Amino acid sequence: MINRLLTPVRTRGLLHAGGSPLQMGRCMEIHTGEAPDTFEKDIAIITVNDYRGTHHAAATVTFDAVRKHFYSLINPHSKLRLIDAGEVIVGETPEDTINNLKMVVEFMLAQRIIPVIIGGSHDLSYGQYKAYEFLGQAVNLAVVDERIDIDHADDAPEYRNWLLNVFSHEPNYLFNYSAIACQGHYINNELFETIDNLYFDTCRLGKLKEDFRIVEPELRDPDIVSIDVSAIKYGDAPGTIDCSPNGITSEDMCQLMRYAGMSDKVSSLGIYNYQPANDRQETTAQLIAQMIWYFVDGYYNRKHDYPITDENDFHKYIVNLSDNEYDLTFWKSKKSGRWWLEVPFTVEQRFERQQLVPCSYHDYEEAMQNMLPDKWLRMFEKLAM
Repeated sequence: MINRLLTPVRTRGLLHAGGSPLQMGRCMEIHTGEAPDTFEKDIAIITVNDYRGTHHAAATVTFDAVRKHFYSLINPHSKLRLIDAGEVIVGETPEDTINNLKMVVEFMLAQRIIPVIIGGSHDLSYGQYKAYEFLGQAVNLAVVDERIDIDHADDAPEYRNWLLNVFSHEPNYLFNYSAIACQGHYINNELFETIDNLYFDTCRLGKLKEDFRIVEPELRDPDIVSIDVSAIKYGDAPGTIDCSPNGITSEDMCQLMRYAGMSDKVSSLGIYNYQPANDRQETTAQLIAQMIWYFVDGYYNRKHDYPITDENDFHKYIVNLSDNEYDLTFWKSKKSGRWWLEVPFTVEQRFERQQLVPCSYHDYEEAMQNMLPDKWLRMFEKLAM
C-alpha cells in the first residue's frame, strides 16, 4: 500500500562523491526503488509538495536543497535507523493530498516510526492529525506558529484556517492544543479568550524571549508537533510563505527541535510553509536540515522516563496547599532531572496518559510558596469537563 502513496527520491546531485562516510546521507536508507524499506526504522523523512492551501501555489517546488544539506550533516548516532521515504503523491484536490498524507503517517505510526514531514502549506497538518484517529486515544497537539490559524473570513486560505478543521473534527480525540511562539499583534483578543475558555495553552513569543527553557515542558507533552517556518524571524529564514521581522531565532528553533526529539511522547513532526522561491542562498533549507538533525539527536538521547513504570527511578515530593483540598504530587526523574505534576482524577482509559503534566522546578517552587500552579488547575478543570 505504502508504495502507491510515496514516490522515490532522486538522489542525483544530492550525494557528493568523496564525502565522509559519517555523513547522514551515507548512514541512512534512501528510498530510490519500488517501495521504502521501513523494517526496523525509528524515523522516516517524507516530503509533501502541495501548496494549494495558500495564495502562493507553485508547481515547480522541490525539496532537493533540504535533502542535500541534510545528507551532508554528520551522523549523531552510531546506530542510526533513519529512512528518507520519499514524497507523498499529490492528489487531484488538496483534500486528496491530505488523505494521502494521513494514510502515510498512519502507516508509520502503526510501525512505531516517527514521521518527519516537510511541506507544503500548513493546512497539511490536518492530515498529520487525522492519522491518529485509529489509535483510539486522546492526543495533544503543539503548534509553533506566529499566528493561531483560525480565520473566519470568507476568503481566508486554508493554511490560515486549518485549526478549525482539527477543533471540529469528529470523532473528537484532541485533548490539548498548545500555541507556541504566537505573536499578539497577529491575533485578536477574542481568539485568545476562546483558546483560554477551551483550557488550551498559549506560550507567546515574548514569554519565550524571557526564558526559552520554559518551552521544554510544553514540548514534552504533545503527540503531534507542527511547525510553521514563518515562526522563525525573516533574517534567519527568508524561505517562507509569510515573512515577519520578529520570531524565534535559528539557534532557539534548533534547541526547540531537540526538546521535541527528547520527548518520550512526540510521535510525529511536521515542518510546513517552506517556500524555496524566497530562499536566498538556501539559508532556510540549511536551517530545516539542521532542525531535523537536532530532532534526530534529541530522539537518540531520550531518557525513557515517561510514563512512570518504576517509582524508584523518581523522587516524589508531596506539597500541601492550605486552601486546596488536594495535595500536590510532584515527580522528578533521576535519569533526566525533569519534573511532572500529578493530577488526582479518575478518568476514562483514553485520558490516562494526561494525568501526569510536564512541569518545571519553577512550578514546584511556586507550590512551596502556597501557590497553585496554573498547569495543575487547567488540567484539573479540563479532566472535570
